[in-house]
Order: sequence, then C-alpha cells, then structure tokens
Amino acid sequence: MDTRLNEWRKLNFVNPTTVLPKLRIIQLQVANSILPDRVKNLRTPQLKQHREGWEAALFCYGQAKLQGVPVYVVPYESSDYDAVAMWIKDDTQHFAPIQIKEVVPEELNPNTDINKEIAKLNRYPVSNDTAVVIHVNRQMRLDLSLIKVSKLNIASLWLLGANAPDQSKWFVAGDLLNSPQIIVFDYPCA
Repeated sequence: MDTRLNEWRKLNFVNPTTVLPKLRIIQLQVANSILPDRVKNLRTPQLKQHREGWEAALFCYGQAKLQGVPVYVVPYESSDYDAVAMWIKDDTQHFAPIQIKEVVPEELNPNTDINKEIAKLNRYPVSNDTAVVIHVNRQMRLDLSLIKVSKLNIASLWLLGANAPDQSKWFVAGDLLNSPQIIVFDYPCA
C-alpha cells in the first residue's frame, strides 16, 4: 500500500465541482451532433476511460455532498481500479481507489440488473481497499431492500445513477456493505 500512496500523492487531482459543468457542455454539444450513438455515449474502447472518468467524477461529487468535504478525483487505471479519490478530513489526507461497473442501458442488455452486476464482483480480483461504484445507467425504481449483497473483497459498494431523465438530478446510494443511505443531488452547473 505504501508504494501506491506515494504514487497517488503525485497525481493531479481535480475538483468535480469545476470539471463536471464543463463536461456537461461538451455532452450537450455532442448529443446534438451527427456522430454515431456509440461515440455520443462513449461506448467505444477508445472512449471507455472518458466515460469511467466522468462516472468517477459524479460519484466523488456525490461523496462530497455526503461527507461534507470536497472529494477530488483523478482517472487512473490500474489492474483493479479506474480512478482514485482523495479528500482531507480532520487534517488527514485520505485516498480510495475506485472501480467503475455499470448496469448498462436496457437497449444494450435487457437481461442484466443490479443484482447480476453485484454477483459478477465475486469473479473479479478486486482488492479490499477498493470502492466499487455501479453506474445504474437505466430508468428504474431503486429499492435497496431488493439488492442482494454477498461477502465481497472490497472496501465499499455504491450505486450511482441519474434521478431525472434529463440527468439534471443524480443519486449515490451506499455503502451497500454497511448501512446504506441515498443522497440525491443536482448535476453541478457552471
């Protein structure tokens, strides 16, 4: 862990509060373009890291609302995580590797759901200090009592999703391994 901490301290973390409004402007411009849907939705292998970076920034923005302190993020792909979060609380700098997963839109896979995505986590070599965030990328009613969580080798399990069709409101739900709660927040504007 010490070598990772030294590595993470050198990273250029960004504040989601400043990055997300800029990304929203780009998303709206791209949505109105003639680009293929796969590109508009960042569904190509070359654009996957950008989608996961955006999802990690949204998660960290929600975490900041939940914790009451700024939570910074940097996309940083390693063997078992896609980004790293950093925050300072009680004069102590904290880091958390973040692994992004997704319940894809229904048109991409109508047969998946949150429980199936959670079950897949048993197959992945995720380390016990990693926060796993599952982006619920479809319209659905979220009922935490219906979510089945088995013993997982991770630090925490969170859900992230749009709470409005126009993506103006979002939610973060978790930690599903402990005492889950849901926070709803507005997508940050410039």
